[in-house]
Parts: sequence; C-alpha cells; structure tokens
Amino acid sequence: MEQYNTENLPSVHRGIVRAAAILLELEQHPAAKRYSAGDIETMVGETTAPDRAGDRQKGKGLHYYCAVTPDGRPLPYHPMLGGYCNANRKPAPSPLTMLDAEYRAALMLYRAGKYQAAMTSLSRALHMLADVCCPPHSCSMTYFSRYAYVHKRYESQAKIVFWSGQDQEAAPAAWAEKAIGTVPYDAYRDILRGTRPQADGTWLCGQLTVVLNRLALSGAEEIGPAVEDDADARAESISRRVLLSIANSAALLAAFDRDVDDPHIRLYEERRPYWLKGVGKPYAVSEEPLYLQFDEDGAVTLSTQEGRFLAVTKLGLVRLTDQTSGLVTRFRFGREPLLALYPNGDQNRPLMIAGGKLLCAYRKLQKQDEIFARRVSFVLVHEKPEHVSFLLK
Repeated sequence: MEQYNTENLPSVHRGIVRAAAILLELEQHPAAKRYSAGDIETMVGETTAPDRAGDRQKGKGLHYYCAVTPDGRPLPYHPMLGGYCNANRKPAPSPLTMLDAEYRAALMLYRAGKYQAAMTSLSRALHMLADVCCPPHSCSMTYFSRYAYVHKRYESQAKIVFWSGQDQEAAPAAWAEKAIGTVPYDAYRDILRGTRPQADGTWLCGQLTVVLNRLALSGAEEIGPAVEDDADARAESISRRVLLSIANSAALLAAFDRDVDDPHIRLYEERRPYWLKGVGKPYAVSEEPLYLQFDEDGAVTLSTQEGRFLAVTKLGLVRLTDQTSGLVTRFRFGREPLLALYPNGDQNRPLMIAGGKLLCAYRKLQKQDEIFARRVSFVLVHEKPEHVSFLLK
C-alpha cells in the first residue's frame, strides 16, 4: 500500500468549491455575480464541516450513496426515493437527502435575508455532491469495512493530485480551466421537484435523484483504479472524478442562483399559512395553520399561534412541541413534497394511525423494501383541509 504524506495539505473539498466558483467566472455565467468573495470564503471554510468530529452530519455510513458493491454488483433502488441507500442500508440520512435538505435550507435562508447562513447550508450541499462523485463513497468502500484502506488511499492520493504543489488559489484555478465546457447546467433544472407518489403505488423520483443516481453509477467505472495497486491509473481516475465534481458543483451553484429568485418555485416561504395533510388519508397534523420561522443555525420552524411547532433541522429531524404540556416528540423529515413522520427519528418505527389512535409500527431491517409501506406521509398545503381528522387540536 502506497504511503502519502498529506498532513499539511488542505481538503480537496475546499479546492472543489473554490474551483467551481472560478469556473462560473471563466464561463462568464450570470451566477458568478451572485457570490461575493466573502460568500466564497464562507463556503470554502464550511465545506469540510460534515467530516469533522461532532458535526451533526458526521456519522458512520451517512456520507455514502451506494450504487454498487465494491466488486461492481449493482444495488437496488429504494422504492420510495428512487435512489440508493447509505452504507447502513437505509435511505436516509444519505448524501441525497442531506443535499436536498441543505439546498432547500439555503434557499429559504437566503430569501429570509440570512445570507451567511445560506452560504453555510449551500456549502454543506456541495460537500454531499462531491462525496457522491467519489468512487469509494458510491461503491460501498466504507471506512468500517475491509476496503477502508482503499478509501483512505484514494482520498490521500487525491490531495496530492489536486494540489500538486500549488497554493490554495493556483490549484483550483488550474482545475477550473480544465473543466471549462463540461458543466451540466441543464441537468440541474427542476431539482426541487421531489419524489411523487403514483396512482399505481410506485414512486416517481425527482430530478436531483436522477442526477445523483447517474453520478453514483458512473463511479462504478472507477472501481478498478480504486482497488488495484496501479498508482498512475488511480491518479487518472482521481483527475476524472475531480473534474466531474467541479463541473457538477458549478452547476449546483448556478441552479441556486436561478432558483432563489424564481417566484414560481414551490419553496416554503415566511408568513404564509401551511397545513400538513395526509397523503390520500382523511387526517392532518394541526387544525390551526403553521407559519415558517428561521433560526440562525439554519433550522426551520413551523409554528402555530398556540405555541405548538414543528422544527425541521438540517439533519432532517422534526421536533413536535406542545409548550403547554412541555411534551416533545421527534420525527424524521422526509423529502419534499412529503413529510414522513418517524418517532424519535427511527425509520424502523414509522408513525401510523389505527383505530383512530396514533401508533408506531415496527419494521425489521431485512424488510427494507417494505420500510415505507405503512408510513404516514403529509404534504404542505396552503388552504385548511376539509373533511379530515386533526392530530393536534
């Protein structure tokens, strides 16, 4: 196993973000004007946060979007998301759901005038996108498996290849030059369209899922260079994936510039009333409307005037709080337009209603294909639902 001395080299994540911003300028894309020098520095500084100890998104297996096994055997799509699961064989949190949540949080924060917090969330979304482009992350080569050394070797050599003895300004600029003309701008249109349930019981996956599935599958073509001992072949693989990551990161930055000003996009807005209505079911969460509030850390709160609220954090957990009784219940936030509720964030215990009572059903891990079969899902609507039963009155 080759040894690489990378102790004094910056994270490749930082270089990719900076190169993506430079690439927009080189291509004279209108989005380049959106991001100030301070915005770029905020994103560059924050993009490594999900890898730091104690970070809310750091966890065993969460940063993997596993399209294939380490020997190239394809893994199945999850029936609801239409995408792949993380290294724990769960659909969330994964790079797909965390990228989606961070991107939406960035848009909401920016529209609320919280620009620095928006750049922080956007940078975290870029981190997840870069991880999907990294073959060890999409080919199940986890740090807690016998392929750990393959993963570490690939990323250590990536630092050598990316920085190539250059400083933190020159190296990203050089990579941006190489990526000119490769940005998939059109692929990132309509990425806010989430998973949709179909009449036949299947799910139509959203555009973001389509994009990430394609990136993850393309990583399977790099398994050979990743696992074999040919350092030159691996360096060529790393160069291809770095360029792919920079191009897609630039596309996401351009998409943000477009989406943040689009008044027709289905995005949660402040001071608008919302109700959470069951999908195809005669019940809703609250009788009173919910209104959005924004916290400095990027959390979004849906609250009623009576002091009950749903707090949607970046990690994807929802806290349902009744200030009168002090009761706090935690749920998991599903991908828009659905809000799938899981008590205590445990996806093995989806919330359900039976006999007019709110209950939790237990699902065994090996029955992953049925994990959402009896979920309770809700959509945000702007008019009070009629002919329904309310969970909170």
